[in-house]
Amino acid sequence: MLDCSNVSIVIVSFRSEEVLSNLLPSIPLECEIIIVNNDSPLPKNIKEIRNFSEIINSENKGFGSACNIGVKAAAKDYVFIVNPDTVFEDNTVIKLLELSEKMPEASAFTPKILNQNKTESFKRRSILLDKNKWLKTYPSKVSEIPVMGGAAIFIKKEIFIRVGGFDERIFLYHEDDDLSLRLKNEIGPLIYCPDTSIIHVGGNSSARSPKIAKLKGFHMGRSRVYAMKKHMIKNYRFKCLFLALIQLFSLQMLFSKRKRFKYFAFYQGVLSGLNEN
Repeated sequence: MLDCSNVSIVIVSFRSEEVLSNLLPSIPLECEIIIVNNDSPLPKNIKEIRNFSEIINSENKGFGSACNIGVKAAAKDYVFIVNPDTVFEDNTVIKLLELSEKMPEASAFTPKILNQNKTESFKRRSILLDKNKWLKTYPSKVSEIPVMGGAAIFIKKEIFIRVGGFDERIFLYHEDDDLSLRLKNEIGPLIYCPDTSIIHVGGNSSARSPKIAKLKGFHMGRSRVYAMKKHMIKNYRFKCLFLALIQLFSLQMLFSKRKRFKYFAFYQGVLSGLNEN
């Protein structure tokens, strides 16, 4: 009989103390928990909630690189990579484990992701795919999907390592698109499991500050260029620069300080990506 003792939960933390206090109690007791911290050590009160292994990076290495570190440290055969601002619903892990055993031909699995108001939040499109491959609706049954988001990826550790994990040249954004395509091309289909779910509870207010918006905007632009170039998307230079200019001349630049920081940083990120070899 299957149980969760063969699953490692990998979480990347960056100033995530508040939301981790929601996530940790929802994780099955049998699971190994590995938190890779891209900031300072977690406070003592978080460590009192659940036992977990903490890996502290000396610098912020980005989401993908930190995930790779966590997966390599995992002692179990399966890893479940989740965002810190999520909460597991009952039987989430065991249902994903059962489905993976039934579908050995698949490369990775993802559950339904719900917002706090129970509306579905699921990645259905990607800049690396033609629009005719995007999902128009949320699947109502176990289905193959074109791409999966980095918020919840259930995968065998051996498969993750075999394809090289996340591309560490991508600091933030589109690393999940890139991994999805490599998994599909090298291993097998990506599978959506709608009868199990996690809840996306959202982060704290710092995520919406102009400073954080600037950081995210830059990497969103740079990663967009890098990923599209890597996967040989036609006219990627024009597409990235055109989007950057549309944002720069939008009305939101006049009325939102946070958008001004984000859009100008996005433009700078696109230029940085275009100037890289």
